Amino acid sequence: MGGEGADRASKRQVRTEKTPSRPNVLVFFCDQLRLDLLGCYGGALVRTPNIDALARESVVFDRAYTPTPICSPARASLLTGLYPHSHHMFNNSTPGYSYCEHLRPGISMIQGWADDVTGYETAYYGKWHIGPAKDLFSSRFHHTHPRPHDGGPRFLSDSHWHPGTYLGSLVQSLANGKAGTVDCPMDEFPDVYAARRTQEFFRNRDTRRSFLAFCAFPGPHSPWMVPEEFGIRYDPDAIPMWPNRYDTFEGKPINQRKLRLLEKSPDSHCHMPGGDRELQERLACCFSYIELIDTMVGEVVSGLKELGLYDDTVIILTADHGDMAGSHGLISKGAYMYDEIVRIPLLVKPAGEAAPRRIQSPVHLMDLTATFLHLMSGEEQETMGGQELHGQSLLPLIEGAKEWPRKVHYGEYHGDWYGHYSSRMVTDGRWKLVWNLTDLCELYDLEIDPAELRNLFYDPAHRETRDHYMTFLIEEAARLGDAHPELYVPAIEDELHQALEGPLELG
Repeated sequence: MGGEGADRASKRQVRTEKTPSRPNVLVFFCDQLRLDLLGCYGGALVRTPNIDALARESVVFDRAYTPTPICSPARASLLTGLYPHSHHMFNNSTPGYSYCEHLRPGISMIQGWADDVTGYETAYYGKWHIGPAKDLFSSRFHHTHPRPHDGGPRFLSDSHWHPGTYLGSLVQSLANGKAGTVDCPMDEFPDVYAARRTQEFFRNRDTRRSFLAFCAFPGPHSPWMVPEEFGIRYDPDAIPMWPNRYDTFEGKPINQRKLRLLEKSPDSHCHMPGGDRELQERLACCFSYIELIDTMVGEVVSGLKELGLYDDTVIILTADHGDMAGSHGLISKGAYMYDEIVRIPLLVKPAGEAAPRRIQSPVHLMDLTATFLHLMSGEEQETMGGQELHGQSLLPLIEGAKEWPRKVHYGEYHGDWYGHYSSRMVTDGRWKLVWNLTDLCELYDLEIDPAELRNLFYDPAHRETRDHYMTFLIEEAARLGDAHPELYVPAIEDELHQALEGPLELG
C-alpha cells in the first residue's frame, strides 16, 4: 500500500490512537477545472452527474477563489495555508524556467502538522507539483505513490502527471494533434490511477485512525487527452463559442494583447492557428476529460459507501484554479485575473446529516487549510506549525453562521514562463479591481459585464468605485503583509493609460 510511502509510518513513531469523534477527510483536488462547466454551477455543456450528486448533499460555495491562478503557487497555498508572497513559490515549479522550484525553507505543511498534533493517517495520491516529485516522496504523508523504480508508472517521476503521447500512441487525433485519445489502458491513465490508489488506501488503511486523504486529479489540465477506451464523447460542431471569445482588449493591459497575439502565432508554444474549429475540437476533448474525472469521483464515493465510510467522511471537491479554454481568445491561464481562472469550484459534504445549501461569501483555498485543521483538532486554529494562517475555518459557515468577516477576496500573481508580472486583485462578486504594477489596471462591473469586456478603471464616471475598491486592496495587502501595492500612485495611473489604450486589431 503506497510502496515506499506506505512504509514511512512504520519507520517513524506516530500516534496510533484514533482521535475520538473526529471525521475522516477526503479532498478531490482538480487541476485547472473551470467551474462553469459543472452542472452544479449552471453548466449545460458537460455531463457531470457524480459531482452534481455530491453537490446535492454538500454546502456549495458560489464565490470561492484561488489565491493565484497558476498551479504550483495555488497548490502550495492549500497545503501551507499561506499566500504565495509568504510561502515563496511564486511561479510553477518546472525545470527550465522556474525560479522557485521549492517552497521557502522551514515552511510548515498540513501533513507535518497532522503528524505532530493529531492521530490522523495521511495520504496523497495524484498530481503534486509543489516542487519536484522527490519533494512528495520525502514529505511526511504516511502514504503516497511508489517511486517509478519501485514499480510505479513512469509518470510518477514527474510532478505534472498530465496525459500525453508518452502514455501511448495517439489514436484519434484532434486539434492538429494537440488533443484526442491515447492507446492507454484505463488503469494506467494518471487520473484513474490516482482514484484507484485512493480506493486502495481506503481498503488497507489503519481502521483505528481517522484519515486525511488527497485524490489530486492531474486533469482537466491540458493536454486534453483521454484513453481510447473512454473515448471522445462530445461533438465539436455542437460546442458554441464563449460570449467573450473575440475580446479586442480595448483599454486593457498591453500584456494581455501580447499574449493574445502569441495565441495566434504559429511560432508560439501556446499557439492555436486553427482558430474556432481547433478550439471546438480541443473543447470536445476537454469536456470528455472532465466527464472521465466525474466518473472517477463517482467511483471513489461509491467505494466509501461500500466500506461504510461515507457518513463519517467530510468530502471536499475543489481546484487550484480554472481555465480560460478560449475565453478572451486565450488558452490555459496567465497574467490576468478573469473569472474563468480565478473562480474555483468548492463543495463540502459534511460528515453525518447533510444540510445542503449555497453560500455567497467570498472564500479561498487557504480557508480550506484552516478548515482541515478545525476538523482534525476539533478547534479553530489561527496558526499551523508556528506560521499564521491566511484563511479561517469554513465550519461556522457550513454549520449555519450568518456572518463572515471577509468582504472581498484578495488575489495575487507573480509570473510564470510568460515572464515576471506583478498583479493584485480584489473582488466581492459584483465589482473586480485588478492592480497591475507595470501595466494598465482594470475595473469590471461583473453584474452588467460578466464577460469582463469593458475596463472601467480609467472611466471618470467610476472613479469613486475605483477608489473604494483600491482602498480594499491596499488594506487587504497590509493585513496580509504584502508590500507591493504600496507602489500604487493614482496620478501615475491616470497619466499612463492615455498613451497605452486603444483597440487591438486581430486581423
